[in-house]
Amino acid sequence: AALGPAAAYLAPPPDAPTLRPSRCAGARRPCRRRIAARSRGAMSERPSSKRKSTAQARINAMGREQEFRGRFKELDTKGTGKLNFNQVRLWLKKEKPNMSHRQAMILFSQVDDDGSGLIEFEEFVNYILAMELMEAKKCGKSKSQKSILRQWDGPEQLKVNGSWDRETRLALQEFLAVQDTPTANVVKPSQFVQGNMHASHIVVLQELLQKYGAPAANEGGISLACGVWTKSTTKALNQLLLAEGAPTALHIGDKFVENGFNKTSILALQEFLAMKRKGHALSLAR
Repeated sequence: AALGPAAAYLAPPPDAPTLRPSRCAGARRPCRRRIAARSRGAMSERPSSKRKSTAQARINAMGREQEFRGRFKELDTKGTGKLNFNQVRLWLKKEKPNMSHRQAMILFSQVDDDGSGLIEFEEFVNYILAMELMEAKKCGKSKSQKSILRQWDGPEQLKVNGSWDRETRLALQEFLAVQDTPTANVVKPSQFVQGNMHASHIVVLQELLQKYGAPAANEGGISLACGVWTKSTTKALNQLLLAEGAPTALHIGDKFVENGFNKTSILALQEFLAMKRKGHALSLAR
């Protein structure tokens, strides 16, 4: 269908998580007591509790909870639900036989996010997922399509939480801004990277998907680059994420392509953006 002026601003895909609308000018403002109560609640909440729920959500989305529970149970020989350093050290000897005692202690302290001296299940999950992401990054460098997808200067601690939030959209826009497509070559990064999704962002993504050769981006000989996020856009994006080896996409397999734009797609997209970030080190995904 022909596009009119209304297409100048476009929301995320219809099946993507919706964003909270900004408060209207005439709307009633919340009282100060209510704001203060919310602030106290936010400050009192432990950061680790959010990371625990994120880890659980990620393995649930991938259908891997039983797998991770089984691996953790094998290491938890005492049945306490937590791993001490000696238990982790024995496991690391099998996984990384050349790792020294000092290196194991440093790694243990990094995985022990809350500093309790014990590794809980969620911390174990975060470590395994981070290592899978690092391995995917290494494998991605050897792919033939690496010259098409340019790396970007992203933040070291890029969140992988399945949320279509402002931080994820900014990361996607920064990645798109450095790609070699007709539209990306003429946009001004300072205006292009601003959080909200507009037609220009979608056009650059669609141009990139066509250039990459995603099958859904070239169906029927019709150009995908229309500035409207269609089902073909989502399918082509999922094809790219699967081909590039995003861990979530790989574990779901071929069904991932037809999943639509949902939590698993966002997880895979966040993983992909972390994989394409310049640099070698990958922090534990949060």
